[in-house]
Amino acid sequence: MIKELERRVFRRSLEDTRFFRRFARRTAYLLARGDPEAVHELALRELNRFEDVVAEVAPKFDFPDLHVGINGRSVMPFGTAAGLDKNGDALCPLSHLFGFLEPGTVVVQRREGNERPRVAVDDANGEIYNAQGFPNKGLYNFLRNAASYRERGGEAPLLISICGIPPEIGRFEMAYRELEELLDRLCPYADGFVWNPFSPNTVALTALRTPEEFRRSADTIAEKAEGKLKLVKMGPYDRDGRQQWLDLVDAWIEGGGDGIVAVNTYMVPREKIPARNWGYPSAGRSGPFLKEYRQLAVRDCRGAFPDSFIIATGGIDSGEEAWHALQAGADALEGYTPYTFHGFGLLPEMASFVQSSLRALGYAALSQFQNDIRRNAMSCAYTG
Repeated sequence: MIKELERRVFRRSLEDTRFFRRFARRTAYLLARGDPEAVHELALRELNRFEDVVAEVAPKFDFPDLHVGINGRSVMPFGTAAGLDKNGDALCPLSHLFGFLEPGTVVVQRREGNERPRVAVDDANGEIYNAQGFPNKGLYNFLRNAASYRERGGEAPLLISICGIPPEIGRFEMAYRELEELLDRLCPYADGFVWNPFSPNTVALTALRTPEEFRRSADTIAEKAEGKLKLVKMGPYDRDGRQQWLDLVDAWIEGGGDGIVAVNTYMVPREKIPARNWGYPSAGRSGPFLKEYRQLAVRDCRGAFPDSFIIATGGIDSGEEAWHALQAGADALEGYTPYTFHGFGLLPEMASFVQSSLRALGYAALSQFQNDIRRNAMSCAYTG
């Protein structure tokens, strides 16, 4: 009796964003005593516990005329962003809902990250601040989960977020050895990779943000992951940093990369973090305020690199924002923070809005609209 009631509540939480916000999310925070990370861990456990329920509702999340091509597969254009499933603990249930998955960021050695509390939630503005410091169970834990996913017939493409971390600024060789080990071990399970040098809380990564290191990293990944999608997670930038940002993307593509994921969280100082006794000098801020940075990055990348593959992320919390990102030139969309506030029922809501917007313009399929966006970008690049 109790189990059946739990199943019904879980199902409604998946399908109904209002129920998720008003009941499921509040209940989860009560059970976790207000700890955002504990809520996240609870959500992953429940996804696995009720995977059969997730599979039952999955058809409502599939809109065939919105399918896009990702590494040779025709899938929904909505995916998980890095951080939502760091260790691949819920690959199978998430694959029923999302067109593609970006698990990770995976690192070689197990990392505890920074001490808790290291995540703060601003409910009023729908924002999350994190200073997690790359916590991860490590490569071999992830390999077990990825192998299980493939053995169970998981079909959603895996674009695995990876990073070799220098032990300190300037010591690159260890980072590249780790990157090569990650590629060697993960290639059998990956449909693509997302190199992540823009974590705002890992100081040693800043030294990798040069055209030389972007080119070298792209070349390393291209050599090891031939035939797979090769993307880089880019951070946000202001207009006066545009050329430097484009120079990094140019170096990435020149080295053999295919495109970008944009944008990562925005680093803010301690005094701007809405949390008492925050123990870190800064944090990565995510949420609706990233919309402008996301749009700027997607437009600039599509204009400068018309053939690149672009996944947009950052503040995609409604059908309107999903549509805006696609209009700017995104090939696919991913998210994490919006689902923590609205639940996975946000997915069909966004898909329905995009579908209606396409039909209002006379398009039968998203791929047709995207082809026109790409042709226009190429034409502008050629005439410009």
